[in-house]
Amino acid sequence: MKKSHGPALVRTLIPLTDCPSCAGKGMIKGVFYELDCIGCHSSGFVHAQTLEVVPLEQLVVQLGRIARRGGAQITGKNPTHLIVDEYQTANNRGPGGSSFKGD
Repeated sequence: MKKSHGPALVRTLIPLTDCPSCAGKGMIKGVFYELDCIGCHSSGFVHAQTLEVVPLEQLVVQLGRIARRGGAQITGKNPTHLIVDEYQTANNRGPGGSSFKGD
C-alpha cells in the first residue's frame, strides 16, 4: 500500500448503477403518494460494486462529471447552429414545392 498524506490530488470516477430499491427512479410508490428513496438519496444511483449510498458531496461531483462526459459525446453539434441550418436549406414542403418555413 502506498503511503499518502492528505486527500487524493485527483478524484476518480466512482462506478454508479441503478438503485435496487427504486429501480433507478429515485422515488418509491407509497399507498397514496410517492416517497423519496432513502436507499439512494432520491438520486436513483448507488455504488456499483458495494450497492452502498454515495455521500451527497461525492454524488454531485460524480453526476457532474458524467454529464460533462455525455455532453462531449454529442460530437460537437451546436443546437443554435442546427436551427440556422434549418432556415438556410429549402425543404420543398410548401404549396407547389415552395420552401415552407412555418412562420
